Amino acid sequence: MKINEKRLLSRLNALKGFTDTPEKGVTRFSFGEDDARAREYILEIAEAADCTIDIDALQNIRIGLKTNSPDKLTVMAGSHIDTVRHGGWLDGAYGVCGALEVLETLSENIAAAEAGDENAVPLEDLKTNYEVVIFAEEEGSNFGSTMTGSKFVTGIYKEADLDRLRDSNGKTLRQRLIDLPLNDEDDSIDIYSVDYFDAGEILWDFDNIKTMLELHIEQGPVLEKEGLSLGIVDAIYGMKVIEVSLTGVGNHAGATPMGIRYDALCTAAECVLAAEEIIKADDDATAVATVGKLSVFPNCSNVIPENVTFTVEVRDSDWHRIDSFMNAIIDKFRQIAAARQVKCDIEEISESAPFYLTKRLKEDMELRAKELGIPYKVMDSGAVHDACMIANFVDTGMIFVPSIGGRSHVPEENTNEQDIITGVQFLMDTVLNEMKTEV
Repeated sequence: MKINEKRLLSRLNALKGFTDTPEKGVTRFSFGEDDARAREYILEIAEAADCTIDIDALQNIRIGLKTNSPDKLTVMAGSHIDTVRHGGWLDGAYGVCGALEVLETLSENIAAAEAGDENAVPLEDLKTNYEVVIFAEEEGSNFGSTMTGSKFVTGIYKEADLDRLRDSNGKTLRQRLIDLPLNDEDDSIDIYSVDYFDAGEILWDFDNIKTMLELHIEQGPVLEKEGLSLGIVDAIYGMKVIEVSLTGVGNHAGATPMGIRYDALCTAAECVLAAEEIIKADDDATAVATVGKLSVFPNCSNVIPENVTFTVEVRDSDWHRIDSFMNAIIDKFRQIAAARQVKCDIEEISESAPFYLTKRLKEDMELRAKELGIPYKVMDSGAVHDACMIANFVDTGMIFVPSIGGRSHVPEENTNEQDIITGVQFLMDTVLNEMKTEV
């Protein structure tokens, strides 16, 4: 069953246009206007393909084939469409458009089979359902917590987290959901409609799901450097994120001697470098730490900074190492702050455990890649993905394609057109094999 390459590329390029920052990368935060426009575009595709649509209160979307039956298990594929600020056009969107292309190809096959086309895959050969899933707030750009949508469907996040998670303006996730605009001008599907929230209603019934597959760009340099077209993911790194708030004494920049300053920004600078030093001392050279967000108050050139808030995240494929490194970093921060007589408050923002993906799926995909002559490797993912949340409950696999220059989360993010096509066709073949396989 062959995908429609032109249609796939057209969908991807269309999604690229839904951005708050044209010509400066893609900025599309969950629950924003461009997110709504992108969702409307996707739902129009789903309706045109005569598919079923389900949207939960957190705005996770599930799109199913018209032939899906409650008596069958479901094979799922998908990702997310939200981005970081000034991000790339493929991260998340590629996995969604790939899963949609599989959906449209299957829908066309179903129509052909119903019309008696002998070249179509017979409907009786498709022993499972198929659904596309689009998770909300994967990047954590609004609330600083990654994979929010998949954490709610798995029960990791609960009712209390609606009020715990706050955006940069102090608005809670619950309030953001309540304030979402309704799409009811033409009596079409209400994309955003929530006046209450029951976390229990969002939980998935994993007994009805056979497989979860996520297609993604690598977001790193390995596949391109090794001249490979495909990555089959073995393990997904776990991560822990903290927010550090340092409070010193604001004062006049010219009239305050250096010896009696309690500068929050200088303290933060020392902390950031200390975190880097701790991680670089790792003999295995697998752990990574990043300070990617920092705010300074009052942020004036002639005032000694009084308060600095920044995030620190640590990632590795081993949870004990993540915990150990983060504890060492926190201890060092407190020592630095105490020596500089600056107050240090630390809050844990989010965490996700490392996870090894399903051996059966990895072996099946390896065999398929060999049969098709696609150069590949089995590899780990340093980036976290919604798949690692779902992997705790059902068989889960991930497919990577190369990132040019290893660049991601930046406007320069890109992948060769042929690699884009190869990845989606490989997803199509993997989905079809799962649907044909007896449970």
